[in-house]
Amino acid sequence: MKKNPFRDSEKIWVLDGGMGTMLMRKGVDVNYAPELLNIEKPEILKEIHREYIEAGADIIETNTFGSNRIKLSHYGLEDRVKELTAAGVRIAKEAAKNKALVALSVGPTGVFVEPVGDYTFDELVDVFKEQIEAGGEAGADLVLIETMSDTKEAKAAVVAAQEVCDLPVMVSMTYQADGRTLLGTPPEVSAAIFEGFGVAAIGANCSLGPESFVELIKRMANITDTPIIIYANAGLPVLKDGKTYYPEPPETFEKYAPLFVEAGANIIGGCCGTTPEHIKAIKEAVKTLKPIKKNPVKGLKVTSRTELVIIGTNHPTRIIGERINPTGKKKLQEALKKEDFSLVKEEAKKQVEEGADILDVNVGVPGINEAQAMEKAVKTVIETVNVPIMIDSKDPEAVERALKMCDGKPIVNSCSGEEKDIKNILPLVKKYGANILVLGIDDEGLKEKAEDRAAIIDKLVEECQKLGIPKDFIIADVLNLAASAMQEATRETLKAIRIVKERHGIATTLGVSNVSFGLPGRSLLNSSFMAMAIEAGLDSGIVNPADSRMVETIYASDVLVGKDKGATRYVEKFQNYKPKTEDKECRELLRKICQISCAFLEGEKISFEVGSEGKKEKKSLEEDQSKEDESIPPGILGKIFKKVLEGDKEGIIKPTEEALKEFEPMEISDKALIPALDVVGQRFEKGEIFLPQMLRSAQAVQSAFEIIKREVKKRGGNVKVDGKIVMATVYGDVHEIGKNIVITMLENSGFEVIDLGTNVPPEKIVEVAKKEKADVVGLSALMTTTLPSMEETIKKLREAGLDVPVIVGGAVVTPEYAKEIGGHYSEDAQEAVKIVRKILNISD
Repeated sequence: MKKNPFRDSEKIWVLDGGMGTMLMRKGVDVNYAPELLNIEKPEILKEIHREYIEAGADIIETNTFGSNRIKLSHYGLEDRVKELTAAGVRIAKEAAKNKALVALSVGPTGVFVEPVGDYTFDELVDVFKEQIEAGGEAGADLVLIETMSDTKEAKAAVVAAQEVCDLPVMVSMTYQADGRTLLGTPPEVSAAIFEGFGVAAIGANCSLGPESFVELIKRMANITDTPIIIYANAGLPVLKDGKTYYPEPPETFEKYAPLFVEAGANIIGGCCGTTPEHIKAIKEAVKTLKPIKKNPVKGLKVTSRTELVIIGTNHPTRIIGERINPTGKKKLQEALKKEDFSLVKEEAKKQVEEGADILDVNVGVPGINEAQAMEKAVKTVIETVNVPIMIDSKDPEAVERALKMCDGKPIVNSCSGEEKDIKNILPLVKKYGANILVLGIDDEGLKEKAEDRAAIIDKLVEECQKLGIPKDFIIADVLNLAASAMQEATRETLKAIRIVKERHGIATTLGVSNVSFGLPGRSLLNSSFMAMAIEAGLDSGIVNPADSRMVETIYASDVLVGKDKGATRYVEKFQNYKPKTEDKECRELLRKICQISCAFLEGEKISFEVGSEGKKEKKSLEEDQSKEDESIPPGILGKIFKKVLEGDKEGIIKPTEEALKEFEPMEISDKALIPALDVVGQRFEKGEIFLPQMLRSAQAVQSAFEIIKREVKKRGGNVKVDGKIVMATVYGDVHEIGKNIVITMLENSGFEVIDLGTNVPPEKIVEVAKKEKADVVGLSALMTTTLPSMEETIKKLREAGLDVPVIVGGAVVTPEYAKEIGGHYSEDAQEAVKIVRKILNISD
């Protein structure tokens, strides 16, 4: 890859501003593919580029944001990707004349990657390769992957870029007001993920005004020393005198630019609503400033889509759950052979509930297709829990398929000193920006002496660095032998941990339970050894999180070695701690059984709990439930309700079929499906779950509802519909992710939805709304340039005599704008359901 121009630069680089804003200023009609302008009106684009360069831009972006085949297919232009992309680069290069770098703009495709959507990782890599290869060949200096909401889609674009060109790659995500992307990723996680790929810059753009970006920069700078790129909107759009404009003047950017630099930004520009005047103000504000020296947190960073876990010397000892491993587990072995991943799902949930920070995923069963099973197991885990994962396999195909399925930055377990591992595993880790677990074993087997094991780690660290895998991406396992066979080797393990820490300072881990193999009281040995290993420098353990003695030892040891400053985590965990003994537990269980049996014989429906002094406490079974459990209906409907909460679209089928033997079809919907979806919506609003989980719950409802609809039809009836809604993305706009999410939630909340697609003229919306007698019309827009189409559509509806309520939404839409044009503003899909219910007087 070509040298990163920003890494050691002593200046603050200035990026250009909005393209759509300038096209509107120049009176250009862009109610079609903007990339067509690269062929039809190149001089106007060249003029805009020049104006930004004259204003002080060091980097200009090409007019290729949507020149991928998926976006262009909405206009019937999918076969012109290379032509339009290359033309956009040539125009920018001609305008730049070596006065500015040209960044190939690569925007999102508008689709979701599995497991959230239907596109595979490989399909999106292929889509991005076509666009980026054309841009690279045309002479782009940089690749800017921007305005991304999905880290997996952004990862696909990075992989594509690194496969087809050697240009520096920048990645910019777009964040909402809650500091997360649409799919729930916070800036710390994004920073950790893309640092793994060695990109030239990491950052944020669009969505928000400049005041929201200072905190985003600080949070990224705390995680990585990678240069940071920031370009905010000029506030949120407003409507004035029938025209849409962005309210923040150049002076606002002049004020915030130094604050961005102070927070850690290296590249600053403008997004929607910004003009050459804004860029000139930024240039003046930063011309004498230099980038600050970042001091990010050290340690191995492993992430899921939404969570970051750091493993290392100054961090808590992390628990890596070991139980998704078929070794010695006949039930799991049989399930994997049958391609049944329900036990994988169950174990993932249990281990996280028990305190696992990371989950090891192993599907090594003889006779199965390991690559296929690993991919499905990883998909199951990331759909079930939010914690990061560790891919446990030596099969290169299995590792690669798992890496493609992962949302975040996983650990690959493992690479030994064997040449085949070095050759086959390490390149995959580098390509997909992952972490690597290196083992103190080689072709000659496990060495007894600490120095011999440490020497293998030395070799592996060197091999990683040759490939450009930094030390902070490496976690070492010096391996552990059974004390029953080789007690001296156990002491050597502790010595090896100390040597690795002293030489390399990298994160360490162990499969702790190996030490007790063949001996009684294994939990006692395991926990005792864990305490000794933590003192020696162990940072994490691959353990059973259900082993309370082990967990207690980890928390206590962290206090004693100073890894838990002020004993904060320990106090939080054990402030109500009461020691248990097996004898006491057995006595209490026996006493409860006796009491419940007596109560049953007397006809009482009661349960008993033991208080702190062993006294009987009598409670009704209803009172014994948690508040959330109270909303779950009894029996088979409760099973359906829970399947919706879990987002289990396969698991919901059987209980739905069983329920039809006992309940009327629509009774199942009214008493289980819709109430459960309401609970999911409440969790989403509280930030307890994120969009992927909400969509999976909606898909589960959809699975059940298909069965219900078939049964209703079989009985000669009609499915009750609460209202008919016409949905469309307005004319000139081809973004449909937001619209499709709203449709999914509405359909699964009992409404009939007619989807007109994207780029829909006002006349078409009026025609269908009238013909279908729509109860509500829903309009979406994601581009500044298409906001007037939203206003025009509502105007046409009213002119046609249709007083139908209109809900509007999209990244560029604000409550004020919605009110101004006569629409009901919806912030997200869950809000849209609430608004439609309110409009149609349907009680929640």
